[in-house]
Amino acid sequence: MADHTAIAAVSMTLRTLLLDRMTMPVQVTLAPPDVSIAGQDGARVNLYLSEVVENGQLKNQEIPGRGSPGAYGRPPLSLNLRYLLTTYSDSETQADSDLNAQRILGDAMRVLHDFAPGLDTLAIVNPAAGVVGDPVLDAALADEFERVKVTLHHASLDEVARLWAALPEAAFRRSVMYEVTVVQIETTRPRPRPRPVETRRIMASVRRRPHILAAYVTPAPSEPIGESRVRIGDEITIVAEQMLADKLYVRLGTLAPIRIVPGGSGEVCITLPGATYAADLDHSAPRAVPPAEQLQIGPLDVQLIAEHPADGVAGGLGRGANVQLPRLYASNAVVLQLVPRITALVPASGTGATTLEVQGTRLWNAKVHTAEVILGDIALPIPAAGATATSVKVPLAEAAALLPAPAAAGTPYPIAVQLDGARSRDPVSFLLKP
Repeated sequence: MADHTAIAAVSMTLRTLLLDRMTMPVQVTLAPPDVSIAGQDGARVNLYLSEVVENGQLKNQEIPGRGSPGAYGRPPLSLNLRYLLTTYSDSETQADSDLNAQRILGDAMRVLHDFAPGLDTLAIVNPAAGVVGDPVLDAALADEFERVKVTLHHASLDEVARLWAALPEAAFRRSVMYEVTVVQIETTRPRPRPRPVETRRIMASVRRRPHILAAYVTPAPSEPIGESRVRIGDEITIVAEQMLADKLYVRLGTLAPIRIVPGGSGEVCITLPGATYAADLDHSAPRAVPPAEQLQIGPLDVQLIAEHPADGVAGGLGRGANVQLPRLYASNAVVLQLVPRITALVPASGTGATTLEVQGTRLWNAKVHTAEVILGDIALPIPAAGATATSVKVPLAEAAALLPAPAAAGTPYPIAVQLDGARSRDPVSFLLKP
């Protein structure tokens, strides 16, 4: 198992390989190009780890053989290492100094080309590289699934020049880039291990899921069908197919499913609950909904859930036994809009100096971005101070100055509350006096 020392192990392996197989007896250093190593200032090859990048192909892949297919959540860190290889002559002032550095460069590149593909099988033959017979590959990389592969990495002159430009104390020298793939560092954190399957269970049913055709606010006898703006306390009509089931539930937004009685005409009705509701027909006491879990203004998903018995077989290694268990089948979801409800205005009339109080349900929510009381076509921001879900107050001075002239004679203006685009639909108005 490769640990955090794997990166350094690759650098030491490359140094050992070059010391062991190069024809020219030179030093091999591991340092930034602008750093001089004490006692190693002569002819040398320098390897500088200039870049470490994550291997995208193995990013989420477990090491084969190190864990079961059911293991998850702890893949190893797979890395590609890029090295800048630079050669230095014994002297920088002689006529053939650069030619000598080029010979060293060719010797180093030959070694990496000839021997790097078989690092896991090489043994040291040169005492200058270590104990003869020891493996060239560092012990931290032994028995790894991914073999260390060294390839010449194409880098443009501009890329190499930018790297040298970041080293103000170093003069630009001939250099090549090598890429080492793949180094995998395994995590030390514990892995989740799912329990093995001890009992098989296969279920089957020919029942179909319910399908909602439409959902709208139940209209009064004289009203049209299709109103999608619903308020707390409104009755919703759901038109659907395949509703015949042992038990039928309606899921409204984030509330727990509410059990209802299927209608024989392909329609079911349910009243949108507020702070309490009965979640199941078997429980007479209503369930209290915490304020944080109550339905809030905005989109409201409506979904049917049918419960059908399903036949199946359950057991271990044998033929198993027949079982019958209830299964839940969810329908498609349709979206309504939950809007505020206005129940009263205090006062019902007044002048521009009046502070109007609007009473109702879901009039305010601290999480909304825009909260307004709309008088006529003038939007008045709701002050957060003193605002609650059942009461909001706004001064009318700004609206009175912007409304058209007929207000001087006393004109009733429709009132609405709008929260993040969800506008109330209650027929209430305020009489603005001159």
